Amino acid sequence: MFNRAVALYFALVLALGFLCARASAQDQPALVISPNKSNMLLGETHTFRAVGKDGRMRHNVRWAISPEHAAQISQSGDGSEVTVYARQLSSAVMLTAYAEGDSAEASIEIRPGNSLPMGSVIWSVAEMPGCLDKKIVPAVPSANGPDIYVREDCPQGTFVRALAADGRELWRRQIGPPNPNLAAELAAKAAGKAASKDKADSGEHLDPSATSVCDAVNPGMAKADVAQLAAARNLALGEKQQETDNWSIEEEGFHCAISFDGKTATVVKKKKTVVTD
Repeated sequence: MFNRAVALYFALVLALGFLCARASAQDQPALVISPNKSNMLLGETHTFRAVGKDGRMRHNVRWAISPEHAAQISQSGDGSEVTVYARQLSSAVMLTAYAEGDSAEASIEIRPGNSLPMGSVIWSVAEMPGCLDKKIVPAVPSANGPDIYVREDCPQGTFVRALAADGRELWRRQIGPPNPNLAAELAAKAAGKAASKDKADSGEHLDPSATSVCDAVNPGMAKADVAQLAAARNLALGEKQQETDNWSIEEEGFHCAISFDGKTATVVKKKKTVVTD
C-alpha cells in the first residue's frame, strides 16, 4: 500500500479552496475531533484526538461509537485520544466525544479490500469557520513534531494549524493581523460557490477552471512528484497503478488521465475531464 504518512512529509505546497462563512474565527467550537472524517479499511486502526479552540488536546473526554458492532474503541488514560478498530463494514459510523458539557462528532466509513479505491480521501479535518484554507505546507520531520502545516486566512487574522500525518491537530496559532476586507471576499466567494452548486444541480457542467491535482501536474514531472501531489490532497494511489505508465486520478468533479515516459518515468501527457453527475 502506498505509504501515505511518508508521502505527506514531502507533499508540495498546494492551494486549497475550502470555504465556510457560517461564523467567525472567534466562534470556534469548544470541542472538535481531529480528524473529523476518515475512510478506514476493514481491520485497520486509526487514532482520533479531541481538541479545543486552540487546537490542543482536551482532557477528561468520554467517547462513544455507533453502531457499536462496526468498530471497537480504546481510549487513552485521560480520554484525550481514542483508537478506533474497524471490525465490520459500515458506510456510516459515528464517533462522539463528550467533555464538560461539550460534544463533537466525527464520521467514519469502513470499507473492504486491501487499499482504498483510487481517488478516496483518507482523512480530512474540519475547516475553521469563516476562514479560507490557503496552503498546505510539509513540516521538517522531527520527533513528536507536526508533519503538516495548514495556513488559513480569517477576518480575525492569519492562522497556522499543525497536524500529524494521520490528521490529528497538534496546535493552532494566529500569526497575522486582522483582515477586515476578507469577510466581504469570503461572502462573495461563498455566494459564487452556491451559484455553482445550483448550476451543477440543474445539470450544467461544473466550472472547468477550478483547481484540481491535474492542474498542478506538468510535462516532465516525475512519478514521485505526482504521487506527492496526490498524497497532499489525501488521494489514495495503489501500488499496482504506480508501477504502470498510465495513471488515472479522480477528485470531486474532476478526472485526470496521466501518461508517463516508460524510460524516464516523467509526465508526457495529461488530460483533465470535468465530471458531472
